[in-house]
Amino acid sequence: MAKPTLEDFKKRLDKIDSEIFTLLSAKKEYFSFRVNLHKATASEVVTALKKDGFQPIELKELKNCYMLPIDDRKKVTKTTTYTNGLIYIQSLSSIYAALELGVKKSDWVLDLAAAPGGKSLIFSEIANKVSAVEPDKSRFFAMKRNFKNMGAKNIQTYNKDGRFVYKATREWFDKVFLDAPCSSEAHIDIEKGITWWSTRRIYKFAKLQKELIVSAFESLKCGGEMIYATCTFAPEENEAVVNYLLKKYPNAKVVAPTTKLPNIKSGIRSWYEENYSSELNKSVRILPNKAYSGFFFCKIKKL
Repeated sequence: MAKPTLEDFKKRLDKIDSEIFTLLSAKKEYFSFRVNLHKATASEVVTALKKDGFQPIELKELKNCYMLPIDDRKKVTKTTTYTNGLIYIQSLSSIYAALELGVKKSDWVLDLAAAPGGKSLIFSEIANKVSAVEPDKSRFFAMKRNFKNMGAKNIQTYNKDGRFVYKATREWFDKVFLDAPCSSEAHIDIEKGITWWSTRRIYKFAKLQKELIVSAFESLKCGGEMIYATCTFAPEENEAVVNYLLKKYPNAKVVAPTTKLPNIKSGIRSWYEENYSSELNKSVRILPNKAYSGFFFCKIKKL
């Protein structure tokens, strides 16, 4: 089999959305971070960073989130604001998707593929109880250290395979977040060309993702809501996985996002020979833009 080329990758992206390749090729100008509310307030963080010579740009659409020029990233990691865990560097797309889950204080939240733990930390600032699952042992212990450093004391951690979690936790959780392992197309460096990407990799992850989304849905209480997300563009890993769930469970209903961003597009309804449910119109593909990385997510309610 011939090695995939950059042109192969571009053709696929252009078929999904003609803007993606151009945006993915653009030089990244900003990075983003959010305030760790376990340890500080936004005003405290902004004051401290300004004293160190930084000028954080507030994100009006995402509370307690800021951007800085990409050249400041390394410098920020040397400040006490960062080393003391007052801020957490994270993609705005991940933050946006986590907030769209609409977690409440009384919720018990499951983060099914949690490492490195950024979204679990967001949930822990709101909900009384969060369960974070990660199968990879090294990533699991790194995640536990991350939670400790950030001062999050209400997160239970489990070194388990998310595909089988539902067998012990059927209909336990009020909210579930699944940021599934994926082919990570949004993180491909176009300047370096295609190294690890292939359609074979896409199909491998799609199989895993279908097992994980079933486990997530089975773990969700009736009346609860979950989000399925990836950092890839491939419909086989996004719309097709959600469509698989909708076919398997008639009580699964897609919910539209509450906050609209200028750089989001609705999910697509067909890909090559496969047609998807009209419900997928309510799923979201985030296009790379400023500190937003490429991302897909779909919010699902269990009726």
